[in-house]
Amino acid sequence: MQPLITRNDIAQYRQISKTPNNEKLNEMILDAQLLDLQPLLGEVLYNKLMASSADHTELMAGGIYEHDGISYTNYGLKMVLAYFTYARYMMFSSVTDTPFSVVEKLNNDSRPVDSAAKKTIYSLNRDAAMQLWENVRNYLVRTNYPDYRSGTTCSTGGLRFTKIV
Repeated sequence: MQPLITRNDIAQYRQISKTPNNEKLNEMILDAQLLDLQPLLGEVLYNKLMASSADHTELMAGGIYEHDGISYTNYGLKMVLAYFTYARYMMFSSVTDTPFSVVEKLNNDSRPVDSAAKKTIYSLNRDAAMQLWENVRNYLVRTNYPDYRSGTTCSTGGLRFTKIV
């Protein structure tokens, strides 16, 4: 499975360090794709997005579209996925598996961010991702995007909502 976004895509929306080591970040991108994005898109559209050579550029990158004579802006799935990934990155990036145990990576000249602050940043970025998702969902519904079925189940916090259309 390939990540749908890169570190540079995330850097367009959130401040993220530049490093050639993308292994941990790619893990978080894949988690965000599978655990956050797939339930919003539904299995059919998600699987086609991952496997298809069809052009999903407007869905991924966003753009301006018209519906009933009104121009709207679609922010794009890259932006939504960037926020979901950044939330996971802020929460879990310092946790590293070693041969002896799971540790939190620390730097001698800095102080680690406490878990309450990480949790707040995580929650705020997930909330922002869900708000951005609503914009993309509107695009999918208004354009009758192929293979998107409104009524997919999504999780927000401790509640699950299912909209049946």
